[in-house]
Amino acid sequence: MADPGLSFGPIAPHYDVLMADVPYDMWAGYYRLLLSQHGLDPDRVLDVACGTGSVAELLCDSGYEMTGFDLSEAMIERARAKALAKELPIEYHVADATTLDLGKTFEGAYSFFDSLNYIASLAGFRAAIERVGAHLEPGGSFVFDLNTAYAFEQRMFDQKEKRKKAKIRYEWKGEYDRETRMIRVEMEFERDGEIFHEVHVQRAHSMNEVHEALRDAGFDWVKIYDSYTLDAPAKSSDRIHVIATKS
Repeated sequence: MADPGLSFGPIAPHYDVLMADVPYDMWAGYYRLLLSQHGLDPDRVLDVACGTGSVAELLCDSGYEMTGFDLSEAMIERARAKALAKELPIEYHVADATTLDLGKTFEGAYSFFDSLNYIASLAGFRAAIERVGAHLEPGGSFVFDLNTAYAFEQRMFDQKEKRKKAKIRYEWKGEYDRETRMIRVEMEFERDGEIFHEVHVQRAHSMNEVHEALRDAGFDWVKIYDSYTLDAPAKSSDRIHVIATKS
């Protein structure tokens, strides 16, 4: 996985400001739509790489029994503080998806915001899928999204926000290697006169790799969508959502 000292460290205290315009309710709603579409109704749900817990909070409010974990201790500290302030009974852990062992099982799991792309090796990706599968009960579901190689080829990480009125200003520049399907993104942020940097590394896992990892981890049914829709992925899909159930 990416070095937690380089990604989701300095940005953690400012992450919710940076993501303020993200439609978290849409993501939570799309998760519920995918579950409903396939007759799935989990109660106990695991948020894989939960960040500061914004989606977990929405699902908790909807009646799900939520547990979340993330590799970044700083992000989990923020998630716990938010849950405490809102009096939400969400359990959070600092953990690595590739070695996950929470000692309990769940009826459903999800991982959003291209978190699994941050596991920048095929072996690590396969290990994470296996460990999530080990935490699911028979019939349990796993929903996750992935950035595609097309997204990296289209330089989606080349972004900047430099307006004076912006609460947090930033400039990102990505370098993509087609052979390894990996992108390294240098990020500079500025807030209240403070400048800080992060380096984010992602890998575009292929469709075949996704299917093989899920099959080998005991998932016997898999469906892949063009994100936010119920359509099949296209060559121009920059993000996909995967839903799989465990035998």
